Amino acid sequence: MAQNLKINQTRGYLKRQSLVDRGEVFNYTFQNFKAQPKTFEYLAKSSAYDIAKGYLRHPNAKGNCIFYGNAGSGKTHLAMAILNAVNDNADPMVRCLFISVNKLIREMKNWFTDKTGIWSPKHVTDVVSKANLVVLDDLGAESANNMATSFVQDTIFDIYESNQRIITTTNLSLDELYRTYHSRLVSRMQESDRRKVIDFSKITDKRPRI
Repeated sequence: MAQNLKINQTRGYLKRQSLVDRGEVFNYTFQNFKAQPKTFEYLAKSSAYDIAKGYLRHPNAKGNCIFYGNAGSGKTHLAMAILNAVNDNADPMVRCLFISVNKLIREMKNWFTDKTGIWSPKHVTDVVSKANLVVLDDLGAESANNMATSFVQDTIFDIYESNQRIITTTNLSLDELYRTYHSRLVSRMQESDRRKVIDFSKITDKRPRI
């Protein structure tokens, strides 16, 4: 019973505390990411796999990642694949967290008008600070006209202040990030070495069309 409780408090943190747009995101792994050898998808997968190994080997080392490029190119899939790999294999066990930025901003705005919700600024800081590894997914989708509001800027910056092991995914290029957010925020996103910045811009949208 004690071991089951420990597993629920650590490995169970991912599904219990995360904010996702679609439940299927939890199923994204390296095994089900399709990539043919000698393609940009394969290179991205290999780079993400190396990042996962780094997080597993050095559970206390700080360092953020940023995945940027085209929509539908696999950024969310590989970011969650890293989380699942770390969540399932870290020894000792750690807490992982996935947050859809767009959904987070909606939930926080709802909290300001209806305090029965849980996603207050304090709750955001608490769940992020308790996690060992965090994914902030689809940064930029919440900002209309390529201009992030002060509320969004402050919220995102507080998240980076609360945790120094964050994987950010965004459809924006690095130049667009600097035009949308304060330079100190974009700089914080990239606080690591260049091997943890993956460019998906040469990968086309792989999502099925109706």
